[in-house]
Amino acid sequence: MKKIFLTIVLIAFTTLYANSANVVIEAKKQTIKMDQNKGFFEGNVQVSVGDIKVKSPRAELDLDPVSKKPSLATFFDNPYAFQNKENKKHEIKADIIKVSLIKKSVLAQGNSQSIMMENRQPIMTINADSQEYDTNTKLMKANGSVVIHYQDLETFSNKASAIVDKSGNIQNLKLIGNVVMKEKANVIKGNMFEYVPQREEFQVSGNTSSDVTFEDGTRVYVEARYQQFNKLTSALVAGGNVKVKYKDYFAQGPKAQLFVDPKTNKPNTVIFTGRSKITSEGSTVEADRIKMTLNPKAFFADGNVKTSISQDGNMEIMP
Repeated sequence: MKKIFLTIVLIAFTTLYANSANVVIEAKKQTIKMDQNKGFFEGNVQVSVGDIKVKSPRAELDLDPVSKKPSLATFFDNPYAFQNKENKKHEIKADIIKVSLIKKSVLAQGNSQSIMMENRQPIMTINADSQEYDTNTKLMKANGSVVIHYQDLETFSNKASAIVDKSGNIQNLKLIGNVVMKEKANVIKGNMFEYVPQREEFQVSGNTSSDVTFEDGTRVYVEARYQQFNKLTSALVAGGNVKVKYKDYFAQGPKAQLFVDPKTNKPNTVIFTGRSKITSEGSTVEADRIKMTLNPKAFFADGNVKTSISQDGNMEIMP
């Protein structure tokens, strides 16, 4: 087996980055064509960049025409890249993996899958048509049929992006296009989702809906143009043609706040502001402000209140 030793300075291409390192390329067959600024490697190709490993049946290396230094490494035929760091491991699989040694980025194309593990247990798995990571901006992107598994959470979207720090922790996560998030029996939908871990806050926008099922089987269904939840305040804010359905309650208005009991982790109060109305058992109440309590079941209305009470049967005052 032949070895080619090339020394370059680069930042590694995974979420856990390395400093300057030796690049070691091993292959059964290698060809360097300096006039074409290309290198070709075949047969059990293994590339090491510090503690980063890439394995592939075939690879090509582009050289900068002026400096003759490596500029782009392309790995074909279902390559596999991984990095171990203490108790963490990050691995990437795809039809093709391209590593830009100039832009300091990695691009995985075709049936791409990245897995982040801790203590040999998968923490997060991302499947997409393609995935890209830029070590300069610490920005990770996934495009096309993106599916993310994280603990009990499963998400689907057209695109996804995340900013990752040096320790591999996500600082900001965005899901874009036909977003669906599932956690056990709970489902959230929208056109865009953003999560900021530092604030423990997420926001969903664009034709959003939340369908939450509790342990006793009861459900709360919320529709709105946007929904924002802050775990620190245990409050959900919904705006834009808000509709809430709970048991035989149906309420709607321009804006609503839903407060979650931190002990039971269940919503217990919904406050509508702006001209709103609530319907229960056929009767309707309209007001400028409506407060719903779910346990005990009650509501309070104030501000230009108008009540319409439904009665069964007909009333006649003349024979």
